[in-house]
Amino acid sequence: MQQFDALGQFDLFAERSSLDLMTEYRELLASDALSLERARRAGHFTASALMFDPVNREVNLLMHPKVGRWLQFGGHIETNDESFAAAALRECHEESGYHDIVLMEIPVQLDRHQVPCAGAQSVHWDVQFIALVDKTSTRSDGEDLHTKWWSVDSVGTEITDLDPSVRRLVELATPITGL
Repeated sequence: MQQFDALGQFDLFAERSSLDLMTEYRELLASDALSLERARRAGHFTASALMFDPVNREVNLLMHPKVGRWLQFGGHIETNDESFAAAALRECHEESGYHDIVLMEIPVQLDRHQVPCAGAQSVHWDVQFIALVDKTSTRSDGEDLHTKWWSVDSVGTEITDLDPSVRRLVELATPITGL
């Protein structure tokens, strides 16, 4: 099993309700070695990051092909991921095609939600980060997903099919990043 920090210094940014959830995250991580594997049907950890371009005050989101909503980049923990942060950064690279990404390594939000996963209902215990990127930087082809840059101001007003957790993630990230 990979060595995962028990959510680092998440409590630096967390609100009280999130601190209670953090306790549950840490307990699952400590008690079940399979919690990092997607094969665990009762639910498993995932990692994601909201990609910000601080110069242009924009966020890069993807239209999730299965969920049908705009989401941050993220996904399952892989065997070669050394931490939640590493998994989130890998997913940003794979899905967006950007390579010059700076990940803030302290999670800003935890989001536990029901999802269809591998043909059955499961629970994703998502650990969410902020990633900074210059949208004009070199980019290779990502996973051929529908992605789009949105102004930070449009997140709460113009984007239809926006997952509510993304709106909250942008609200939390804005003061941290100075946007």
